[in-house]
Amino acid sequence: MSLMVAKHAGFCFGVKKAIEIAEETALKSKEKTYVYGQLVHNERVIEDLQKKGIEFVENIDDIPENAVTVLRAHGEPGTTYKKLKSKNIDNNNNLKDATCPLVTLVHNVAIKLKNNGYEVIIFGKKNHPESIGTSYHIKGKDTFIVEYPEDSGSVIEHINKNNFGKVAIVSQTTMSVNGYDKLIQNINKNFNDKFEQLSLNLKDMGKNFVFVDTICNPTKQRQSDTEEIAKKADVMIVIGGKNSSNSKELAAKSKEFGVQTYFIQSVEQLKEEWFNNKENIGVTAGASTPDITINEVTDRIKEITSM
Repeated sequence: MSLMVAKHAGFCFGVKKAIEIAEETALKSKEKTYVYGQLVHNERVIEDLQKKGIEFVENIDDIPENAVTVLRAHGEPGTTYKKLKSKNIDNNNNLKDATCPLVTLVHNVAIKLKNNGYEVIIFGKKNHPESIGTSYHIKGKDTFIVEYPEDSGSVIEHINKNNFGKVAIVSQTTMSVNGYDKLIQNINKNFNDKFEQLSLNLKDMGKNFVFVDTICNPTKQRQSDTEEIAKKADVMIVIGGKNSSNSKELAAKSKEFGVQTYFIQSVEQLKEEWFNNKENIGVTAGASTPDITINEVTDRIKEITSM
């Protein structure tokens, strides 16, 4: 039996930093620490932080006046900061911002594109906090978000309907690399190959139709590793939070190669029959999955396959 574990699996630096910020804030604060939304998309991480006295709220109205507050890694729109400031919660006092620097980079890219006359379209999940946050830095709820490469026609329709002369497409940091490529290819097939790649430094904004690669390197590394293992595996185990976009993309990546794939959150979900007559077993994990969970899963697989 061969057990292959992805080299890049588990916490990325943005997730590590967000957790460190939350833990240090709670440790130093004499009052309860609040986090708006899920700090990162992993149930175990959230439970561990709750045990350390951190309270998670989904409604900003549930955060008391003057409360010590941490903002999640996925980023927030400006409206969130304004609402918190009205509660006397701000960066100069009791607000700690755990937004991933790579998400902030996407915000800055989108804003600069908008300020240079581009209609900015997002390749991302419509209900994901990162895409929502980025959209509010551009046009708010009116920002056009496309979720799937197959929806390229809706992008073209949106452009033609509004007669946009300059359009830029950016991506949520955790989307599929292949999916983004396919989206652009699909658009260009029916749009006279107008869309050209613009580098992250945005040096050449004279082109009217551009796309910018804003998928982060940790996402790319995890997808690349998963692809490499999935090509060799008889069964793939993908570990990640139920709401984790990047983990779901890893599961989708595995399935692309026709390998039997199971997306789990914890070791308890493993089933012995998954490994019957399987010689090559692959394991990968999303960027918000803690090492302890990965180790528990791999140890259990070894136990099952040695019976």
